[in-house]
Amino acid sequence: MTQSRQIAWPAYLVSIALIAIPLVDTFTSLYPFHIGDARWRFGAVGLVSNALLLPVAGMLVAYVTAITLEQRLVRRVIGFAGYASAALCLAALILFGLDALQTRAAVRPERVASFNVAAITAALKTLLAGATFLAFGVSALRRGFSPKKKRSDSEEILWSSETRAQTPSKRSS
Repeated sequence: MTQSRQIAWPAYLVSIALIAIPLVDTFTSLYPFHIGDARWRFGAVGLVSNALLLPVAGMLVAYVTAITLEQRLVRRVIGFAGYASAALCLAALILFGLDALQTRAAVRPERVASFNVAAITAALKTLLAGATFLAFGVSALRRGFSPKKKRSDSEEILWSSETRAQTPSKRSS
């Protein structure tokens, strides 16, 4: 376990880089912000949806590290971040749908098919990212708040799903 703790800082730094760098790059490419323009919001959500894969991978790196090293506080942070990210994805998805309806009216007829493909693709990416963030939230907080209890050998015999025939061989090793 001591040797595996050496990987914590590099793993967390990699996860922070995977989460932050794509999002910072995307938001800087969206500057200047035109929040009042439905076409800009539609394009912005499309760009952000393209950048969500790496933050999901970064959260996975942090989550696996926290589980491996049994770091409950980090799991809680990941859980709350997962719930918050899922809520942001849901809000973006709802607003994106409204913006797509509003923007579609201004699309030239020969471009409607490609517009629909872009809208559906961005919506599916955002939905998948939101579902993944929600899964991180549920899993991390369920594991993060469960009490850590060491069972004695007698409890293991009573509560284990293993058969009694397997238990003696386990003690001999």
